[in-house]
Amino acid sequence: MGEFVINLQNAKQTANKDEIVEAIVQADLEMQKNGIVAVGDISNTDYSFGTKATSSIYYHTFIEVYASMPWMAEEKFNRAETIWDKLTGELKLNGSITPHATYSVSKPLFELIKKHAETHSSILSIHHQEAMDETLFFLNKTGWIIESMKKLGIDYSWFQATGKPPLESVAGFLPEASPLLLVHNTFTVENEIGFALSNFKNLFWCLCPNANLYIENRLPDIPLLRKKSCKLTIGTDSLASNHQLSVLTELKTISQAFPEISLAELLQWATLNGAQFLGVDDRFGSFEKGKTPGINLISDIDVNHPVLTSNANVLPYSL
Repeated sequence: MGEFVINLQNAKQTANKDEIVEAIVQADLEMQKNGIVAVGDISNTDYSFGTKATSSIYYHTFIEVYASMPWMAEEKFNRAETIWDKLTGELKLNGSITPHATYSVSKPLFELIKKHAETHSSILSIHHQEAMDETLFFLNKTGWIIESMKKLGIDYSWFQATGKPPLESVAGFLPEASPLLLVHNTFTVENEIGFALSNFKNLFWCLCPNANLYIENRLPDIPLLRKKSCKLTIGTDSLASNHQLSVLTELKTISQAFPEISLAELLQWATLNGAQFLGVDDRFGSFEKGKTPGINLISDIDVNHPVLTSNANVLPYSL
């Protein structure tokens, strides 16, 4: 994970805006081709806004903020708020200002994000336990986060380990009532799930299995999340850690690892649950009177034994 973060930061320094915008256009077309109709997308800039304004896909943009050093909080938040103003004011698109991860946001920055979320009734996302070192960071201030951030010139000398798991360490900076999406959860264990369910009223858990395999070669404990009745959704993460933007491909990976999960349950994770988190389940997510969810035909499925095979493919249709 540490090497991945450093390589990603280096790539951001060398890419030019024209290349980025063209990649965004192609990614939007790829998602349409893969039958995706609604997306929660994390952005650090306004580069994707032009594409989103004209796309047939419904987008909710999470303007992601990170700054570990407390003295940078106001500057980073003001920049994010300027981007949010353009998104929601000038372009009339949907969006939130959201924290990047539990370990990459200082207390003052968390407080600014929380106040904004409460004022605007925002939905929020946060990267959660994508790597074991996130837990080590909060328990005893060890692991790749400290070492990698030093290499990137980020000062963590102010940080004091909490001795608690990540979400418990930052729970006070996240609004209890706001819909909250925990993204990844690769190393989340039972007591941490219990804490999350007890302390957040509108909680969703996002699985990005192919990205987890790409970075950590590990999947979340999906059977445990199901046992605890967690409301699961499906994500792809970005093309920085995935080879495609296909919800069906993510479902196939889960099905191969956990064949006991029914196709019906997988499809609910990929449709209705995500629509509920985004607050658009009055339009998308299920076949009901008054909705316009679109239809996807999934090929190569035996209707008598409905499971996803490696040959399954999606063919989108419009109503």
